[in-house]
Amino acid sequence: MNGRISSSRAGFTLVELLIGATLSAAIMAAVLSSYIYLGRGLARLANQQTLESEGRRTLAYFTQDVQTATGVSVTPVTAPDFYVTFTLANSGTGADRVTYYYSRDGTSTSISGNTIAVPANSLVRVVGTASAISQPAQTLLRNILTSNEGCYIRFFDSAGRPYDNGSAPYTPVTTYANGMKQAALSFSTQLGNTTNGTRTLVFQVTSGRIVIRNKASLQ
Repeated sequence: MNGRISSSRAGFTLVELLIGATLSAAIMAAVLSSYIYLGRGLARLANQQTLESEGRRTLAYFTQDVQTATGVSVTPVTAPDFYVTFTLANSGTGADRVTYYYSRDGTSTSISGNTIAVPANSLVRVVGTASAISQPAQTLLRNILTSNEGCYIRFFDSAGRPYDNGSAPYTPVTTYANGMKQAALSFSTQLGNTTNGTRTLVFQVTSGRIVIRNKASLQ
């Protein structure tokens, strides 16, 4: 009996290969696009959390310092920069003053007899005495907007009348420092890069008026 053995070879045609490659490329492009979008979203969220964390810490320090202050000293600098020192009461650490210095363009200044480098668009806090600092300078805020309202402190008397020129950058009037009874800190920050999609919305905060309760209205 004669038998015939037949063999066949299975495979893909060129058209099938092209269709498969096209579908694979489309799926990979969609996955990569989703991955990039998710990565940018997570980066934006991390940046926003950084701004909120810095903002909360800044407000906590500022509220604490204002409420325990017995006096205020405003050192003239070129607006919108400001140099404000609060005299502290009952600190228990030997330090009797805390200075807030904001610089828009970046500068080095002398605080408590020490040269302090203040980065551009940053707010620093320095604790010490008239001649020495008791701890390293803290950079409380970074990435402050470069406008006249990016960061400022306003002072008010006991009746709520402001001690400034009435418009941004709200340069404090040092002549009336003895009457200052309330203080408010405002700042606007933003972090990230527009090009890669990680830029946050503007994070804007105002502390409200905090009473300098250990300081007499007139002294």
